[in-house]
Amino acid sequence: MSAKLPMAALVLCGSMLGTYAPAAKAGDVSNATLACYVDTSAFDQLTSDFCSSGWRPGQPNPTTAHFEVIGLAPGSYTFQWSVTGCGATAAWCNRSIRKDTSGGQPVTVTVTIQDTATGATKTVTATAEYIDIWT
Repeated sequence: MSAKLPMAALVLCGSMLGTYAPAAKAGDVSNATLACYVDTSAFDQLTSDFCSSGWRPGQPNPTTAHFEVIGLAPGSYTFQWSVTGCGATAAWCNRSIRKDTSGGQPVTVTVTIQDTATGATKTVTATAEYIDIWT
C-alpha cells in the first residue's frame, strides 16, 4: 500500500506539468492611480491622490515631491506627464516643492497612462503639499 502512494503522487505531479496559466491581461488601466509623498526625514510612504508633509527647522526647503503611478497590471505603458522633465517610459516623476510660507504652492501633477498593446488610456492626478508646521 505504501508503494501506491508515491506512484499516485508522481501521477498527480506529472499531470500538473501540462497545466497552463494564462499571462496577466494587459490593458486594464482602471485600477491605476497617481500616488505621491513629500520627501523628508520621516518614513515617507506613497498615498493616492494627495500627500503632504510638515516642514520644521533643519529640514531642507525646497525638497522633492515624488509622484508614482500605482495599480497597473503587468504590461507595456507610456506616460504623458503634465510637467516637463518626466520620461514617457517612466511611471514616476520628481518635482521640487517649497514650504507654503515661503511662497511655495502645492504641486499638482497629472499623467495620462496609455497601454501600448490595447490603446486603453486613463488620466490621473495627485497633489503634494509641504506645510510649515513650525509657525
